[in-house]
Amino acid sequence: MPPQILALAAIAAGLYAGYRLAVRANEAARAERVKVRTNERASAAGEPRDLGRLEWDDKAGVYRPRQD
Repeated sequence: MPPQILALAAIAAGLYAGYRLAVRANEAARAERVKVRTNERASAAGEPRDLGRLEWDDKAGVYRPRQD
């Protein structure tokens, strides 16, 4: 197989991987913006914020937001 075709295939694979990475980053940023907006609305309405999943902290004796 000619080296030009291999180079073209490698470039195409790299571009596709970069595109998928950008799409995932955009989706994550959009989800974070929605979460922030929802928490701001709840705060303005006097409702409790959504902290996500909570886990028990034995030292403090309280529930804390889960650290992933």
